[in-house]
Amino acid sequence: MLLFILESNITVPHIPFWQQMKVTINDFNLFPSVPPTIDQNEIKTQKISTKLFCILLVLMMTVLLLYTSLEQVTKTITINNPTVDKYVELYYRYSQTLSCPCTKTSISYEDILEIQYSFHQICSSIFITEDWIQEFVEFSPSIYWMQNDFLHISQSIFQGLKAMCELINITISQSLTQFYSNEYISRSVVHTDLLQSEIRTAVDQFRSSTTNSFLTALYLIRDTTQTNGFFSGRDTTHYIYFEENHVHMTTIHYGSCSCLLSPKCIQQSIIYDQHNSTIEYAVPGMYVGCYAIEALLQSTLECLYNQYCIDTIHRYHRENDSVQGTPLQQSNTTIYSKNSTVQDLVDQLMIDTWDSSIMYNRYYNECQPVQCTYSYKTRNDLILIITALVGLFGGLTTSLKIVVPRLVKMIRKRKPGKIFHTSA
Repeated sequence: MLLFILESNITVPHIPFWQQMKVTINDFNLFPSVPPTIDQNEIKTQKISTKLFCILLVLMMTVLLLYTSLEQVTKTITINNPTVDKYVELYYRYSQTLSCPCTKTSISYEDILEIQYSFHQICSSIFITEDWIQEFVEFSPSIYWMQNDFLHISQSIFQGLKAMCELINITISQSLTQFYSNEYISRSVVHTDLLQSEIRTAVDQFRSSTTNSFLTALYLIRDTTQTNGFFSGRDTTHYIYFEENHVHMTTIHYGSCSCLLSPKCIQQSIIYDQHNSTIEYAVPGMYVGCYAIEALLQSTLECLYNQYCIDTIHRYHRENDSVQGTPLQQSNTTIYSKNSTVQDLVDQLMIDTWDSSIMYNRYYNECQPVQCTYSYKTRNDLILIITALVGLFGGLTTSLKIVVPRLVKMIRKRKPGKIFHTSA
């Protein structure tokens, strides 16, 4: 009983946690000898090897962790049968590396492009219809009056406008058919911005070449007519008359300009009273000249924008107004003004607006990409990092267990008491 009381009064000393850890770490040995040795020098070598092993292992694993975490790797992704919406999404995210090879590399312009154009309103007006022109044919003077008489050349003016509209329409239609037969070549899908830029360039070239082709042909006809000095069918270049059984020819002058010197002579057109040859009305914007085509090209359509002018020229041709002329309308959206010359209109092929519609969805469907591939740089994900560290951990520990003990022994044998000097 006394012994129990004495033992219960004995207080076991409390050892701080950090001291316990220090003792545990100091006694930690990963390289114990088999069988256990009592040689203090050997035990010291084992403990030093253990500490060096742990330090090197932690350092190497830390370096490997940092390297695998910060390393930039390239990932390549393949998307099969992408839709056009998916392609657009990928393009905005990976435009530098995205590649979507086309199954069909050549695509006709007709399949992906639609060109629309609208002519100047004169080409759809009553002024170039047969009903309107016939009014002037039937009642045009049959004899030569004044050289600037509008009634004498009015038929030619409206026939010329009609011919210009029809010839230009045929030229554009034929040129457009040929243009549509061309093909757009692309080995890979191109984005809508690039497609539109390239197609617009092709359309601009089409418009330019079509315009140049028509104007070249027109200039050739005009030059041929002027060079050969052809007589006008309405006696506007020369006046031929008979006198004393001989044919005489007089060159016509328009103002101070002679048709013998220049085929482009013109003069303001006038409506004369056919009974007394007095001036009734000066037709605004309309000119007469050596050749109807030259006078027409230098004229404007100002009169056709004015109801009073239209009624006036029509009244002198027919008393019974069976055909009513509605004036042209000046629009804020048109590129022409009512004072634009017919030459200005012809230089633009009498086109008021051009509109080209590029159908990207059709292009994409014609291209038919089977797959899209893209790549991007990123860091290794967590699973890959852990996998790499686990894979390297076993080989690293095995190598260190082999190298570290031998290295410590070798160093301690060379410089005993100086290297790795610690208390046992």
